[in-house]
Amino acid sequence: MHIKRYVAATLEEAVAQVKAELGPDALVLSTRRVRRDGGLFGWLGRPMVELVAAVDRERRPDARPAAPVEPHPSWQPLALTQALLDPLEAELRALRADLERQRAAQGIPPALAAELAELRQTVEALAARGERLRDPLARRLAAAGFAPRHARALAEAAGAAAGGDARDARAALPAVLAERLDARMLVPREDDPATVSLFVGAAGVGKTTTVAKLAGRAAGRERLALCSTDVHRAGGCEALRGFARERGIPFATAAAPERVLGELTRSGHRRVLVDTAGAGRSDAPTLAELARLRAALGPRARVHLVVSATTRADAVRDELRRFAPLAPDALVVTRLDDTDRLGDLANLLLDDGVPPLAWLGTGRRVPEDLALPEPRALAERLLGAAA
Repeated sequence: MHIKRYVAATLEEAVAQVKAELGPDALVLSTRRVRRDGGLFGWLGRPMVELVAAVDRERRPDARPAAPVEPHPSWQPLALTQALLDPLEAELRALRADLERQRAAQGIPPALAAELAELRQTVEALAARGERLRDPLARRLAAAGFAPRHARALAEAAGAAAGGDARDARAALPAVLAERLDARMLVPREDDPATVSLFVGAAGVGKTTTVAKLAGRAAGRERLALCSTDVHRAGGCEALRGFARERGIPFATAAAPERVLGELTRSGHRRVLVDTAGAGRSDAPTLAELARLRAALGPRARVHLVVSATTRADAVRDELRRFAPLAPDALVVTRLDDTDRLGDLANLLLDDGVPPLAWLGTGRRVPEDLALPEPRALAERLLGAAA
């Protein structure tokens, strides 16, 4: 048997090298992520894929003709299967663990954050292209928009809960998903010692409306004030100012973190809700100011990352990466009434490293259309026709 190791920038390039040199009968023995030419213990090195493949010497493309040989049953044509994906998923989990340790210790190195994002995208792309789901229930979930890894995990858990009966597994699926969602939700507590809630996110996702809804819900039950840092955009804070005036809620604006701290000190209220300016992909100054404000407030603050259910999955993940330095404490999903494509939302809530879900924006009415997520009801809505 001829065994050879290949190193390439991506898994597809490594597979192409194997096919070109060893032919379609090659057997992949292992794959793993490696880093080359990087200091700092290799963390800043260039990410590469190492693949070890083998083939019977008579089956190499450059081998001399020989008598026909019956292939071993375990030899299969080289393809993107779960056997290739598992090592990459294991590497992804290891990188996530390293990321959390570094975040707790001294923050996230930009190069490591970028590498983790690239690796996550690679694994998800390969899963979508190469994984074949055998379980019919898993296939239904994948067709409804669930990522293959989530579809497979949910189908397996539902099957185990039903004792292997396919019909009972389908009936058990909402409860299985509800249990997993319940573990990823954050129930707001009135005795939370934090007095400041910062609402951050991209422009147009519904931060201002969310702040108004929360203020409307709390009116008459607790003393609160509103603050807006969206002072550079024409009319950026006027809607919230008008809402506060109508409801008799103290309102202030602040162009810089130091001004926010001053307004908070003067307000003397139990809680302050801060509506921030939207931060785009290239808006580094706004993100830097938010990071300064988060650091200055310390344990007094809770950061709520607001995302829209209508935003594409890759764009939402980009927002999660951009706002990660703020260490968001909770997630708010808005515009749930404007989309029927809930598979992306399901994947977001089930993915590792996503802040827990605190609120759902279900419509435009203030304050009525803001709901605490209820696991079973949310599970049934996410499953839709797949359940």
